[in-house]
Amino acid sequence: MSVSRRRLLAALAAAGGAGALTATGTAARFGDAEAFRASLTTGVVDLVVGYELRTGPGAGDPDSGFGTVDGPRIHVPVGELDATDSSGSLLVTFALPQGEDAVNNPAALWLAADCPTPAATTLGEALRLTLSYADCETGKATALIADGSLREVADELRDGSRIDGDPSTDGVDCLADTVCLLVEYELVGYVGDGAVDVPLWFAAVQCRNTTPQNPFTNRGTEPCPPGELCPCCRTLGKLEFADDTQTGLGESYAAPGTYAFTEGDTRYGLEIYDTAESGGETTGVAFRLVRLDDPDAVVPRLCTVAVKGGPGFEQYDRDDDTLDDTAGLPGSDDGLVYAPDGKGISHVTVCICTTESESGCPGCVDPSLTGGGGGGPPDDRGGRPNRTGDGDASGDEVER
Repeated sequence: MSVSRRRLLAALAAAGGAGALTATGTAARFGDAEAFRASLTTGVVDLVVGYELRTGPGAGDPDSGFGTVDGPRIHVPVGELDATDSSGSLLVTFALPQGEDAVNNPAALWLAADCPTPAATTLGEALRLTLSYADCETGKATALIADGSLREVADELRDGSRIDGDPSTDGVDCLADTVCLLVEYELVGYVGDGAVDVPLWFAAVQCRNTTPQNPFTNRGTEPCPPGELCPCCRTLGKLEFADDTQTGLGESYAAPGTYAFTEGDTRYGLEIYDTAESGGETTGVAFRLVRLDDPDAVVPRLCTVAVKGGPGFEQYDRDDDTLDDTAGLPGSDDGLVYAPDGKGISHVTVCICTTESESGCPGCVDPSLTGGGGGGPPDDRGGRPNRTGDGDASGDEVER
């Protein structure tokens, strides 16, 4: 396997150092722990680990876009993740350079991780990782190693995973030249601040004249505790289906299109992509939440959607698979959420997941209670609605 001069220089340059993967004040650091070094009496194992930011924040930066890690630690400087730049990728190169004075011996390579710290963090669930083998020249992924949330991938690597030194052949080979891993990351449905660290460890053990043993076994690893995906469910906004509001909306009617909230946080809105109608009225809608100034921006996860029609409303509550689309809400019909009893929709109230603590969470409440402004603190009644009751749902707190 050949290595490009640029990547070889990057691997051998003394340009490594600590860095962070950050997202609007949110840091997710890959690696902050010393690994095991093999103590060998014969032969040489001199493993060099380089990195290159392929896409996302920091990619192409001549000062921090590529370099080497500091010893066995994987520390990579990555810029901020935010609503307009919420993903990226990183190529990690494991190389056994051959010197004039000593010949590097093939080595068995293992990769391991500790649980995210702090434990049970929301960010550990919202940051999605895909770890794959990759072509060292193109950076293109070739075979999957692990995929899931930051916490799930760390959990999978807790007691060490053997890295194939030559993924192009059958079986698991010792590393004799170079192997590359691609780390792809994306922040999904997370709005807020915070920080999370994930210590990533690696170890190389000589293959000749011995049967390599996993140095990460018997670590007493327990499963990584899951984080709460939705510590706070709070109102984002409300869309009235009424005449003379927005083009495409009428009394109990909405055509497919994108609409700003009529109350609440009007920076956001609903992209209605499907409707159900009866007697000239819209009785069901399927939509995704969008940021109006940037339709491709990351938006919060849906928590609760209340669809008002007639004297009551239907309420749809999230599960762990719900993102920003009603298609992910339990009880929806291919994304369609309905007013009760086939009534025409009068308005839709949307509540989202945020990272606020339970004690500081203003709750999921119709914004008409607070006169708009993004769902401020509800009144002191703390009432629970009757989903098909006789009163107007806009006067009560929405039950999660």
